[in-house]
Amino acid sequence: MEEFSTLSGKPLHPQAQALKQRFAAGSIDRRGFLRGMAWLGVAVGASGALPGALRAQETPKDGGTLRFACQIQEITDPMMATWIESSNLLRNCLEFLTFVDENNVTHPYLAKSWTPSEDLTVWDFELDERAKWSNGDAFGPEDVIFNIERWIAPDSQSSNKSAFEAITKVEKTGDHSVRITLSRPVASLPEQLYSHTCAIAHRGFTGNWPADPVGTGPFELVSHEVGRQAIFKKRADYWGTPAHLDELHYIDLGTDITTHLAALSSGQVDVLYRATIAEYDLMQSLPNIQILTGKAAHTLAIRMQVDQKPFDDIRVRKAVQLAADNAQMLAVAYRGEGDIGANYHVSPVQADFAPVEAIPRDVEAAKALLAEAGYPDGIDIELTVGNTQGKWEQDTAQVLQQNLAEAGIRLKLNVIPASQYWPIWDKVPFGVTYWAHRPLGTMTLDLAYRTGGAWNESHYSNPAFDEALNKAMALVDPDARREAMVAVETILRDDAVLVQPYWPNRFSAAAQNVRGFALHPADAFRMDGVWLA
Repeated sequence: MEEFSTLSGKPLHPQAQALKQRFAAGSIDRRGFLRGMAWLGVAVGASGALPGALRAQETPKDGGTLRFACQIQEITDPMMATWIESSNLLRNCLEFLTFVDENNVTHPYLAKSWTPSEDLTVWDFELDERAKWSNGDAFGPEDVIFNIERWIAPDSQSSNKSAFEAITKVEKTGDHSVRITLSRPVASLPEQLYSHTCAIAHRGFTGNWPADPVGTGPFELVSHEVGRQAIFKKRADYWGTPAHLDELHYIDLGTDITTHLAALSSGQVDVLYRATIAEYDLMQSLPNIQILTGKAAHTLAIRMQVDQKPFDDIRVRKAVQLAADNAQMLAVAYRGEGDIGANYHVSPVQADFAPVEAIPRDVEAAKALLAEAGYPDGIDIELTVGNTQGKWEQDTAQVLQQNLAEAGIRLKLNVIPASQYWPIWDKVPFGVTYWAHRPLGTMTLDLAYRTGGAWNESHYSNPAFDEALNKAMALVDPDARREAMVAVETILRDDAVLVQPYWPNRFSAAAQNVRGFALHPADAFRMDGVWLA
């Protein structure tokens, strides 16, 4: 069995020893082993690229400008980033304590090592003493403390407040070290620190980052125009390995992805942020591009607010679920390119997924529940759709509309522009919200369904669910965590909070000369290793 060492040089955590033994016996796979060891602060190597990574056995070339087709959204406070596109602009200049690669394995970043206590409630982080801010200041514990205290402050409006609600204290323990104390065990704390709202801002940050764009990252902001473009240039004084590219130009080409593909094919841009099934045939017809595909835990959550009529009656929610045909939504709206969902928002690609059986579609049972709830002649409801990721959202809703009609549920679709949906995504009683990938199901559920969670758009609250989720989040062993997730997923499924129809496959494209670009499942695109052949 290969020997491992901790990143900090301290003895292996007792649970790391157990994982080594299980891996040697063949009872856990390599990816689960690497992920668990990384959480516990054990040095691991890269675990290989996913199919969506543009890798080549070539010597990287420095220089050049890469043009990235992407929505240019408003940026203010990094911890308030609601949409991935804005966080991807930030990550060129701001860095994170940890880095989760395209295989969902955690690595050092601004924190060069971490050591958890045996009960996983006290975490000691050693910071990279080389790190420097673009204004010349040294990066240190004060920066980490400043950010985490902002995240969890009583008046914080960031999703980090609920994601890190277990943090009770963060303190300086040395010139380059901090300690985070938790109220309960959270095995995946290092992984969670790479969430897109966790970019580390300077300790002097006042709330409007583009107005004072200080960062530790390999690029610096030149200009940022909402709806038009953002330009970054390579930092000559970057503390780490310099980026290959001289400049990055992010260009907003609107919401029509066929326009993005036309720009790519004609050489006006080099990389697309994302394509969808609607553009798949067009992508295949273009000879001078690279097509990227992959699996991810991103999805549509067609969620009901459980405290708003008529969805405050679980019989109505169950009727909606029973009438929905998830398989048909995948087949028609996404041409079968993905995996069917089972209405509990944990994906087969997530390491803690437990294969809990879906409740079969039953239109007659849906009708009976509606009659029992006082709607013997059916019910009228409205679903708000923003098409924030493309028309496939509306296509999915239209299939659902047809499904529900069979049970007497008359569904009106309120289709609005994406720009109008973003401000109200968590306010409408019945809405279609795109949820991005997260490495673990527990991370999604912690944000979306825990009582009082910042992004709990369904207003769901069940102490039994919260308790089961806490138990799962405390487990390092992948099999034990999956076993605990059975209860979590079953409770959410049976409480009928949402229709989660399918997990769509991911698509994107790049120019033939782009190298080193990885189709990260969370769209967490690090551009420092990208170059142009």
